[in-house]
Amino acid sequence: MEKGKNRLTINDIAKLAGVSKGTVSYVLNNKPGVSEEVREKILRIIEEYKYKPNKLAQALAGKRTNFIALVIPDIIDVFYAKIIKGVEKTLSKYGYFLNLYSTHANPEKEHQVFDFLNMGIVDGVIIMAYHINENFIKKIMDTKTPFVFIDYPHDNDSVYSVIVDNEEGGFKATEYLISLGHRKIAFIHGSKEAWDSELRFKGYLKALKKYDIPLNEKLILRGDFTKEGGYKAVKDLLNSNEKFTAIFSANDHMAFGAIKALKEEGLRVPEDISIIGFDNIEASALSNPPLTTIMQPIYQLGEVSAKILIKLLSGEKLDQKKYLLKTQLIERKSCSKI
Repeated sequence: MEKGKNRLTINDIAKLAGVSKGTVSYVLNNKPGVSEEVREKILRIIEEYKYKPNKLAQALAGKRTNFIALVIPDIIDVFYAKIIKGVEKTLSKYGYFLNLYSTHANPEKEHQVFDFLNMGIVDGVIIMAYHINENFIKKIMDTKTPFVFIDYPHDNDSVYSVIVDNEEGGFKATEYLISLGHRKIAFIHGSKEAWDSELRFKGYLKALKKYDIPLNEKLILRGDFTKEGGYKAVKDLLNSNEKFTAIFSANDHMAFGAIKALKEEGLRVPEDISIIGFDNIEASALSNPPLTTIMQPIYQLGEVSAKILIKLLSGEKLDQKKYLLKTQLIERKSCSKI
């Protein structure tokens, strides 16, 4: 048999080692009951012929594939890329492989996740999606596949999730602007279906209420989490002639667009208008001016969710179902006192 070609089967390994197929299977699945001498002999053959198990065949046989699916809205955006990195690095440490599935926040694509879960080609799934409801959760539970949600706030006691305290982060950002003397604070929402944006807005409202600042609906904008959306939202606000001294953007991308719109109108940041973002993506430290923002532990969202799933796959019982990660204010140069 030609070495280096993936034509080797368990039967071939058994013949070369002079053992049964069952013995080879025990070694491949790292089970006890095989002598060290025989185990080493089989492992040498596997290495020599560069044998790799057929993951699909294993799945069809009802065995572990060591593949974990990550369902995520986007794989290019730096925010999601950091989550992917956290998941992949953690899985790799424990011998698991990552299977990425990008949905582009499309509800139909999000529900297609059930297709490959029912095929059994992954051992578990980590899900970050916008269109989740009780029916969605029930369908996943029916597949009997272990799963963990990222950044999905819920009241279901049977679901594992890792979330950021977005409401606290929204409160923190708004309170910071208020501490600088601002009372006319605009808020730029993300996409309509994003509950993280809604929770940041809830924190914004909470801070206004605490400091007896009336809500001005004309200062509530929509920017769909993109730089272009933030740019358009602030352009519209400027054209409305509504007075404001600060902007809280529900993410950094929209803040960058807002800064561009302000500069085009001859307004200086932070001398004329203060602005604070949310996420603390790498570009926020490099913007002009460097963006004050709320840091959420993006990498840790991926890392912690992967660790939870690995524990579930190992049969470990976890008492805690919801894991809450805290935010942090990062002060740079885009906000000033008035």
